[in-house]
Amino acid sequence: MNENIFYIDAKTKIVDFLTTEFSGTFPIKLQNRFLNFFPQITNYEEEGHKYKPAIFFTNNIDAVVKNVPNATKIVLFNDINENMFASRLKSLIPFCNLNWCVYVSVSDDKTEYGIFRIINSIKDESLETVLFKSQTLLDKSNKLFGIYVYAENTWTITMRSLKGRMVNVNFALDIKVVNNWEDEIKEFVDASFAKLRTSSKKLQDIKNMYKNIFKNVMRSIDGTICVVVDSDYKPDAFFEDGIWLTEPINLSKLFAQTNQYNEQKLTTIADVFMTMLNFDGITVVDNMGQIRAYNVFIETNLKVAGNIMGGARKRAAYTIINSKRPNIIGVYFQSHEGEMFYAPVKR
Repeated sequence: MNENIFYIDAKTKIVDFLTTEFSGTFPIKLQNRFLNFFPQITNYEEEGHKYKPAIFFTNNIDAVVKNVPNATKIVLFNDINENMFASRLKSLIPFCNLNWCVYVSVSDDKTEYGIFRIINSIKDESLETVLFKSQTLLDKSNKLFGIYVYAENTWTITMRSLKGRMVNVNFALDIKVVNNWEDEIKEFVDASFAKLRTSSKKLQDIKNMYKNIFKNVMRSIDGTICVVVDSDYKPDAFFEDGIWLTEPINLSKLFAQTNQYNEQKLTTIADVFMTMLNFDGITVVDNMGQIRAYNVFIETNLKVAGNIMGGARKRAAYTIINSKRPNIIGVYFQSHEGEMFYAPVKR
């Protein structure tokens, strides 16, 4: 006896979202092609390269770009119908690894495809953040429609609209899936700079840079653990097995003054940090925003870790979380399946 199980509820919700957010004007044929493509978004692959695409559907890309500071677009295709939808996305999605977003701009007589992004510093807010913070776009959202679709992780596709609505389509059956990456990462970023004393502008710039780095980690690194310790922490037997920097990398010193910084140096250090996070083991930072160590290993204690389902990385994370060590503040965890969380160390 054969039994088929379908995510039919997800299809219904996606159609409802497209219909509502575009006030009934989203073309039916384009909708059907998008629905066929939709499941590929979390695990999109071309010629051995994996991508986590971001696709923006709108009825007027020019108006969106005009109202987003420092935004630019590149038009690649103008089609009279939706027949080439999958082919167009195949040609455009690889640009997402360079922080471009694919756009599909739909009007009565054509469908325009291309890529757009903000040309800004790594210390500035990302395109996604700016789109949904813009009061101007929100005020125009009764006539200017926009839906941002992206892979939150390996199991979840998120759709956000300019009107402020969000829908998460979850394909996972048994792992914790983050419903809002922004909220989860904020606690981690705040903990990483809790002791840093500087101007509010400089602090926000540093936090933006940190957030952008970890957004790229989510998109390009299969798994990582990053532990936040107190700035007074001295390496002990718990974190002994690893590479401790003789001189910690102080992120706040990358910003000489509030309005003066070296962009090339920022991106270079960001690349170094991401490389550390991509090593096996744990990366250690402190609450002054300093990078202290990487490639750190601990002895996993199954009794301390608790009854945790998962691999060695997850058991290590929970060994730290349940360690009750006073100078260890919290743990950022990301698995290769896409599970992600930040948790403070239990006291």
